[in-house]
Amino acid sequence: MAVRSDWSRKYSHLFAVAASGLLLTMVIGHLAPEALRGHEDAPLYMLGGFFLGLLLHDVLRMVLPVADPRSLAAGLTPLIAIGMHSFLDGMIYTVTFSQGFDTGLFATLGLVIHEFPEGIITFALLRGAGLSNRNSFILAFIAAALTTPLGTVAAIPITSTASEDMLSLLFAMSAGLLLFVSTGPLMAHMREERPARALPALAFGVVLALIIASGHLPHGDVHDHREPFTTVYGHEH
Repeated sequence: MAVRSDWSRKYSHLFAVAASGLLLTMVIGHLAPEALRGHEDAPLYMLGGFFLGLLLHDVLRMVLPVADPRSLAAGLTPLIAIGMHSFLDGMIYTVTFSQGFDTGLFATLGLVIHEFPEGIITFALLRGAGLSNRNSFILAFIAAALTTPLGTVAAIPITSTASEDMLSLLFAMSAGLLLFVSTGPLMAHMREERPARALPALAFGVVLALIIASGHLPHGDVHDHREPFTTVYGHEH
């Protein structure tokens, strides 16, 4: 990003749209069905996760309004928002891996890839607000990368003491959060690009997710050390 800053700014919206298609496909094709099978109340918690993401997004927009897109606030606002969002992503890592190795791995691929355009967008906005190339890179790296392992560590005490039912509900909530991220902040970048560029980028993300899904680990893989349990539908998970 820092070495080719002009290129990064030019294509940042397309990266975000592609990440939207990839993450949305992973949520709908794998994470949501997995979450909904885990507990009878999972649909409500997944819906709650979606609206939690929407609430946090709108609260940040109200608390940190931006009038001038070239002001420093225009760069710091997404910096704070992405930092908080990445912290939640880190917590999602822990929750999804508590459900099983293959589920956690599948969620991780989508999470890692969608962090990349977030870092580029934050970097581009900080550069546009007048910060140096070096400072923009450092701040974007902190917001989009270093906050994630902090969230992972913070969630470990929660998942280690939570019951199996609670883990299933937390997983459903995390799936709802990811559904909001893929359909809200990331897909919003389609407005910044022409349909002739945005739609192929979205399709690329979808196809990439389908390719990844075709080779993901099946349930009961040897890497998953959890004991199987029976869901409300009577299937082993």
